[in-house]
Amino acid sequence: MKERTRLRLILFAITLCVLASLGFARFAFGAILPFMRVGLNFDYQQTGLVASGIFLGYLLSSFVSGHLVLKFTAKQVIIFSLLLIIFSMGMISFSNNLLFATIGSLLLGIGSGGANIPALGLIARWFGPSRRGMAMGIANSGCGIGMTLSGLTVPLLINLHPELGWRYSWLILAVFITAILMFNLIFLKNDPSEVGMGSLMQQGSTKGEGSNAKTSLNCSSVYKNKKVWAIGISYMVWGFSYIVFSTFLVDYLMTDLGFEKGKAGHYFAIAGFVSIGSGLLWGGISDRFGRLQTMSFVYFTQSLLLLLMVFTTNDLLLLLEIVLYGLSLWAASTVTNATVSEIVEGRLIPVAMGFLTLFFGIGQFISPIITGHLIDYTNNYAISFYVSAGAVFLGSLICLFLVLSQKKNTSIMKQRKIKSLKNLKTH
Repeated sequence: MKERTRLRLILFAITLCVLASLGFARFAFGAILPFMRVGLNFDYQQTGLVASGIFLGYLLSSFVSGHLVLKFTAKQVIIFSLLLIIFSMGMISFSNNLLFATIGSLLLGIGSGGANIPALGLIARWFGPSRRGMAMGIANSGCGIGMTLSGLTVPLLINLHPELGWRYSWLILAVFITAILMFNLIFLKNDPSEVGMGSLMQQGSTKGEGSNAKTSLNCSSVYKNKKVWAIGISYMVWGFSYIVFSTFLVDYLMTDLGFEKGKAGHYFAIAGFVSIGSGLLWGGISDRFGRLQTMSFVYFTQSLLLLLMVFTTNDLLLLLEIVLYGLSLWAASTVTNATVSEIVEGRLIPVAMGFLTLFFGIGQFISPIITGHLIDYTNNYAISFYVSAGAVFLGSLICLFLVLSQKKNTSIMKQRKIKSLKNLKTH
């Protein structure tokens, strides 16, 4: 098989992993949640608890999965995690009470993080820095595909089976993920060297990359990196912020704005459809203009759009704002993972991604709990949107601070270099 064909196949397999672990396991939840809430007669605090089960599971697995990849292989961790997702979807489908639904959601979150992080970590092994942002963007298109399909199909299933439609939705998703598992079992590879492409990553690779690179496995170098911490905090506030859009948008449109379930589902599907290319778009932009500059702009834009959604009463203008938000939806995960892959050693990339996702997981874990309480207290979503907008604006400021710090350090280094050259000429 030609190298280019092999690369496309690997990227397709990774994209399917993202589709299964995030597009179906995580973001389809936003389309199913309103009908699941009604079917199980949950209030918003209980609904927030179930949603937090997914995010807590994702939080737990995000920190562990990177270390598991070092002990086993990325493919083994991914396959096991996909099996766990399939099992947990069946469990949620047959749940009849809060405890059963929450445990199922917790396992779903563990499987989601366990498959997603190792899959994205493989990109650093197969693609050099100049193509990594683009590759991350293509892989993250799986999130948007999952949102689109769930936004279109879940309302149809609800119309056909008003009481059991949400249960059937989980079972159908489990069947799709079983097919994805079989594909990855056959075609996914851990490293170019497995298929005789050991020299591939030597072209344009970052320090420590390559299948035969002797990389220090001192994980403390990741945990002590101040830049990683700053990026992690910005990722955490984004994780807190985007939940109100990705998880509660359908319910917001139905309860606060009076949309019918079909129309709300179509808006969600449109957001998912336009988001398919968002990772590729912003990954490419970050390849050219800089990772942190791109993230600062994206976070600021999202904060503005969240505020506009609260004040907009015209359906077409609201749709435009949703489309614009969707066009930036997967920029954060794409660019953040591309950034960290360039500031740590090659084999520590899954550990660093897991560490950053720990921050992200904390943000998205506490977000639905707080959102649920705010909705029950105020009887609408307005305050939740304000809080989310403020959180992501903070992320924009953090990234801007890192950009200015980076420029200052570069300027200092240049001045020192000029000074040292002058001293050499003097002597």
